[in-house]
Amino acid sequence: MTSVHIERVSRSEIPGMLAGTAVPHRAAVTHHTRRITEAIMNGRRWFSLVIALAILVLTCPAYSQAQDGVYWHTDPGVKTCSMVIDPALTQEQWKTFVRQAGALVSFKSLAPAEPLGRGHFTLGLDYGVTPVDQHDPAWINTFTHPDASCPLGDQIKMPSLRGTLGVSSRVDVVGFWSSAPNANYGVAGGALKYAFVKESAKVPAAAVTASYTGLTGVPDFNMSIYSIGVAASKRVAGFVPYLGVKQSLSVGTETTSKVDLAQETIPLGHAFVGATGSLWSINVAAEYEVAAVNTFSFMIGYHR
Repeated sequence: MTSVHIERVSRSEIPGMLAGTAVPHRAAVTHHTRRITEAIMNGRRWFSLVIALAILVLTCPAYSQAQDGVYWHTDPGVKTCSMVIDPALTQEQWKTFVRQAGALVSFKSLAPAEPLGRGHFTLGLDYGVTPVDQHDPAWINTFTHPDASCPLGDQIKMPSLRGTLGVSSRVDVVGFWSSAPNANYGVAGGALKYAFVKESAKVPAAAVTASYTGLTGVPDFNMSIYSIGVAASKRVAGFVPYLGVKQSLSVGTETTSKVDLAQETIPLGHAFVGATGSLWSINVAAEYEVAAVNTFSFMIGYHR
């Protein structure tokens, strides 16, 4: 049979025993209450921060934040990146844009110095790729975008149609046209090439080319590029490498009431190197031009 031992406790000891158990209980409750209060306060601060950021975004609908704190100008009415002057454009930014855009759209030879010859022609499609700094205010304030997910990008790509006709044994004429897909800008122009030295077994061909390029479709400004250059080429096996230099004058005139900017007339220097080749009636050419912005161009066409 199990015995049970009961210890007698006096009344005077009971309050002390209760007090000893109650003190740590109250400390624990106080500690947890403090942590809950701090969590609530921190939550309120984060909630207030989120609300403030939301208000900031909602009250700035005309701009979309990109990387490095740069904002694009947006317009849901355009289908893709289009040339539109923003009132924030400054004279210095306009000067930079006229210089770089002029180099971008200036005439690209994509042909050797040797002329085609009377009655011969080439019809082709060329494609130019020009890296630009999309974070430069000169490009930010001259373009608008349909939304934040459509920035200008680090390259501008321009497809073009061109035709070249040999009008004499020394003279070729060139016409070209381009339109950026779904955008509001394109280019059109022409060139006249005169071969003042014809190629022989020991002497490379040499030619001078004068050209004009005009920006089309942009309501906010006009841009024209006038160029003259010289080039030399020499056939090597089945290819014709060539190189040359060119001087251009890029003229930009804003035509909008959003800004009041002076016309910019910027001289530009270019150097280029390229090569062409033919297989049956198919002609291909590639060219790299160094200027205010550099451009790589490629062409494929039909030659006769």
